Amino acid sequence: MNETSMNEAGMSERRLSESERDDAYTRICLAITEAGPEHESLFLARLSLLLAEAVGDAQRVREAIAAARLA
Repeated sequence: MNETSMNEAGMSERRLSESERDDAYTRICLAITEAGPEHESLFLARLSLLLAEAVGDAQRVREAIAAARLA
């Protein structure tokens, strides 16, 4: 089931369900494998930019980048 919460601006934020997150992870892993080691970084950069555009919120993108650095 999808989770929805409210952000600080009072807007709803949709979260992926566990199965959706697992599916996304699997698809990303397969795409990285298909890109191969020589194109892995390019694929990840392009995917990141496309997802940042989909998010449409520069602050949330910055927070996600910071969170990824801590992982």
